[in-house]
Amino acid sequence: MTASPTRSDHRISLRLESACEFTAVRAAVAQAGAWLAEKNLSEAELGAWELALVEATNNAVKYADAAARGQSVVIEISAGERDIEARVTDHTAGFDWPKEIKLPEDDAEGGRGLYLMKSLTEEVFYLRHPGQNVLVLRRARPAAGGSIFPDTAQLQQRLADAETALTDMTSELSTSYESLVALFRYSSMLGTQTDLGEFSRRLMHDLMKLAEADGAVLRLVSVDGKKLETKIQLPEKSAALPPVVLGDEILRSVETAAARTRQDIWFSPEEPLDKSDPLRAAMPVGTGICHAFHIADQLVGTVALGRLAAHKPFTAAQVNLLHTFVDFLAIQLINARLLEERTATRVTRRELEIAADIQRSLLPAQLPACAPFTLAASCRSALQVGGDFFDAIAAPDGAALLVIADVMGKGVPAALFAAVLRTTIRSMPQLFAQPGELLGAANQILFTDLSRVDMFITAAVAYVNPRRGEIVAASAGHCPLLLAGGGAARAGDPKNSGLPLGIDGKVFYPQITHALPPGGAALLYTDGLTETRNPAGEMLGDQQLLALLAEALHQSADAERAKMLLLERLAAYRGGAALADDETFMLIRNQK
Repeated sequence: MTASPTRSDHRISLRLESACEFTAVRAAVAQAGAWLAEKNLSEAELGAWELALVEATNNAVKYADAAARGQSVVIEISAGERDIEARVTDHTAGFDWPKEIKLPEDDAEGGRGLYLMKSLTEEVFYLRHPGQNVLVLRRARPAAGGSIFPDTAQLQQRLADAETALTDMTSELSTSYESLVALFRYSSMLGTQTDLGEFSRRLMHDLMKLAEADGAVLRLVSVDGKKLETKIQLPEKSAALPPVVLGDEILRSVETAAARTRQDIWFSPEEPLDKSDPLRAAMPVGTGICHAFHIADQLVGTVALGRLAAHKPFTAAQVNLLHTFVDFLAIQLINARLLEERTATRVTRRELEIAADIQRSLLPAQLPACAPFTLAASCRSALQVGGDFFDAIAAPDGAALLVIADVMGKGVPAALFAAVLRTTIRSMPQLFAQPGELLGAANQILFTDLSRVDMFITAAVAYVNPRRGEIVAASAGHCPLLLAGGGAARAGDPKNSGLPLGIDGKVFYPQITHALPPGGAALLYTDGLTETRNPAGEMLGDQQLLALLAEALHQSADAERAKMLLLERLAAYRGGAALADDETFMLIRNQK
């Protein structure tokens, strides 16, 4: 919205541009009212202008089609010594100006706005043109000694005239004034109230008062979408109404009927609430209405109003008020959901950052030297945070302990358990040469915590002994070790693996010794490698991974070069697609 005050021909002017929507034009009217207040208008004059401008701008929005909503609504006000003139310009198709403006019947749904503008100003006319219309409002003001401010006597006379006009209006018009004040208040509160419960309670209190209802019930759809749960019940009682099951075909409830048909459902002595309807506890007699409201085509809740006087049904204006107030509530619910989603997104993003930091801290900065063996490793996550990790720890006599694991799950919990496993393994150097016992001890330590959160870890441990030219390996439900050498490649026996860590507190883990002759190699990996899929959806599998390993070893001189070739072959198999799962592996090669 843009505003620009100007001064010309002894008149003070203000020009406002607003988006073509109710909330925006109301904000513009509030700004215009603040500008007029600086001209020493009385409360009565100021109130008259604000109400007239509200009706004028509402018309500009009401008749706007999709194209017109993309263009601005312009409010121009000029204050002179003798009068104040306001022009509201829109870009709608416009409407037909009536030959005579008079107060409509009580049950009419329109026409009050024009009557209100006519009553509050001295001159009102409408200039309708294709694509642009101007509504002009004028109200005289007395001059006093060349000043643009009215004198007291003339202001009192104008006030008396305005009071006479307002007195001639019906009691419904008086109620409309209170309604407009409430609508202004709630439009200003939209997006600023963090306490949705307090906002809803205050709105329902005002709605019940303005609609002259004796009872009101607000229900919202439950999280699972199966029930309508009571949020506000007025007058407040000791026990809330029981929830209503939306799918109950036997229960005859006006609330479920309104939700199903998307139409207002009326009840009265002639068409009373069914005996099984839970709403009877709040509105057992009289007349009432139930309105269901939706957001993005999804049911959000229902609002029911009841009145003890059976002979006095709700008027069309009161029903419109119900719809408008519920619209405000729906907007506030949207704001609350968006705020909750943004907060959850920020929390999740921060959790992922923390988990990623934890994962990076777990990986060794460099691999230990254990000549004549060379080591290489790679860890790539499909998402920001995965469940894979590896570790390489130097041991006495040039040996090394290699650990590779896959923690069930993603995010912070997986990263934390990977950190705990790493610490647990490193705390038992006396068992490095006995991988089976090392896994058994780690399982006993981690079992209680893992089982408490229903998680588990698959892991493989290999003790690299360069002096003997062999590795000693043990597995806790992990992928079988792949071995290559002597012109052939083979996979370890899956039967030699124990249960994953965290499944059973007491598990025996067998360990197998494998010789790695000169040129021989071993590969520890996670299932992200074997479950890699090509564009046709076919998984790589153990045998093709063995073939890729043998090819990489044949074309390279050391473990690092073989690692890079293996990564290239895996990417080629995926056809350039992004990772679908984490890919982690460790390669050991005898360089003799």
